[in-house]
Amino acid sequence: MTKLADDLRTLSREAYVYLYPLVTMDVTRERCVSVPAGLQPGSGPPNQFHHIREFPSADFRDVVRPNFDTLYSAAWLDLTHGPVDVSVQDTEDRYFLLPMLDMWTDVFAAPGKRTTGTGAQRYTLVMNGDQVADAQDATIIQAPTPYVWVIGRTQTNGPDDYKFVNAVQDGYTVTPRTPAPGETEQRSAPAAEEPLSFVNGLSAVEFFRRGAELLRLHPPHATDFSVLARIAGLGLVPGRPFTDSGFAPEQLREIQAGVDEARQQMLAARTSLGRQLNGWAVVTENIGVYGNNYFQRAVVSMVGLGANQPEDAVYPVLGADADGEPLVGERDYVLHFDADAMPPVSAFWSVTMYDAAGFPAPNEPNRFALGDRDRLSYNGDGSLDILISHAHPGPEREANWLPAPTGPLGVTLRLYAPRPVVLSGCWAPPAVRRS
Repeated sequence: MTKLADDLRTLSREAYVYLYPLVTMDVTRERCVSVPAGLQPGSGPPNQFHHIREFPSADFRDVVRPNFDTLYSAAWLDLTHGPVDVSVQDTEDRYFLLPMLDMWTDVFAAPGKRTTGTGAQRYTLVMNGDQVADAQDATIIQAPTPYVWVIGRTQTNGPDDYKFVNAVQDGYTVTPRTPAPGETEQRSAPAAEEPLSFVNGLSAVEFFRRGAELLRLHPPHATDFSVLARIAGLGLVPGRPFTDSGFAPEQLREIQAGVDEARQQMLAARTSLGRQLNGWAVVTENIGVYGNNYFQRAVVSMVGLGANQPEDAVYPVLGADADGEPLVGERDYVLHFDADAMPPVSAFWSVTMYDAAGFPAPNEPNRFALGDRDRLSYNGDGSLDILISHAHPGPEREANWLPAPTGPLGVTLRLYAPRPVVLSGCWAPPAVRRS
């Protein structure tokens, strides 16, 4: 009996792409829950919310492309000891979003203003297939995996809004129905280095050993039959450990070559995700929930672990100006929105500036983003010009100035609760032109 393209290098490449999000999520979880509460923003023990109380500073380097629109409230839920309640107090009509991700990085539930409104609400999360004896007026959510990452976001209209938003954050709570017996067990000591660097540095054997162990705990999705049938030829079978003892040295070299090939293909694809529109890369398909598009799921895990569903947020990334040239701070640019073509959102939008590495860059007004909640100056015909430059444009134009560092620029447009014309591709961000 033969299979198509079942050489070890091919199977290794497919297995790496399939398992990459699962391994990355677990390394991230281990690092987050091992940090004492308050020591690192957004990290701390499981089954608790850990809040970021203010926007990042100019020297922030923890994650790339942080936003300046919302404050985060993150929690890693551990359902291995029983159901866990997640509650939200009335946010007084304030936009919020509590996406819940399984260990495969799929958003399987997203309470928030778009879906469930802003009134008080309570959810009981249980391991898939488990029953809850007393719902206690909570909405039951079946979690696909026993660990769940909640990445909460609350709309924040500048530093003056912190007090109100912090009060909203305090209304997010996690309550286990059955208290865990002591500390949550850790399979191994958490990685000392940044999770992505750690995962990308694993050898093929180390990676597959870890992936096989995680497959014992986290059920594959129902539609994964085909890929599981494929990678069984590599010895990767749910419920069984991975061992390299049955492979000859030359076979192990082929398995490593497949992993190296997959990693290089993923790295190369980081800049080509989504549709290319007017110099912007816009991803609205196979994100947040990926189906069987394992390659896109892996690439998104590499460039932005924990992506939202597009109905909740779309983040076009600017790659080139109207002339097809990369943006640099030494030039002046204009992002012009016609009066009848403003970013079509049901919540809010912003444009954020980063340096080439995706980090905030210090600037005199300490301004890193501009959007519809700012006091912008509109043109007489109702259109809007966002000015992008390193040089100050003058006091009369400062309200619309997005300061840029020198050198290559990174610009992201954020659309919260984008309307259908964004999701369908009927609306695209306008090209950025030199001024």
